[in-house]
Order: sequence, then structure tokens, then C-alpha cells
Amino acid sequence: MYIALGVLIVLGVAAWNTIDASAVLHVHGFTNRFVSFEDRDVEIRWIPMLILGLFAFRVVLANMRARLEAKDLQ
Repeated sequence: MYIALGVLIVLGVAAWNTIDASAVLHVHGFTNRFVSFEDRDVEIRWIPMLILGLFAFRVVLANMRARLEAKDLQ
């Protein structure tokens, strides 16, 4: 688990330093009866951070599951 999280951190740092901070993605606003948000610009460098964060979450959950299954077998 620690190796996988270390690799994800290295990839995150590399992606953060590689993608220019001025690169943005314009998101159009949306209005509904329940949800409303206005136009905004999202930095593209946050997209790989989100994806890598989801992978890190999955790695931690898999580790927790393996520890619980090993505990049940004893």
C-alpha cells in the first residue's frame, strides 16, 4: 500500500508541475429548481489530482478490506 501511495504522490507532483497554472477549462453555468451554479473557470491541473485522489482512496479501501479479511480468518 505504501509503495502504491508513494507512486501516486510522485505522479501527482509531476502532473502539478507539468501542467501550466494558466490552463483553464470554462464550465458553463447551470440552473435547475434544485441546483444552481454560475459560469466558472476550473484549472486543468486539478483534474489529474482528482483522478489520482480517487485511486489513492481505492488503494486505502483495498488495504482496509484485506486487513479485515485477514482478521476474520484468524
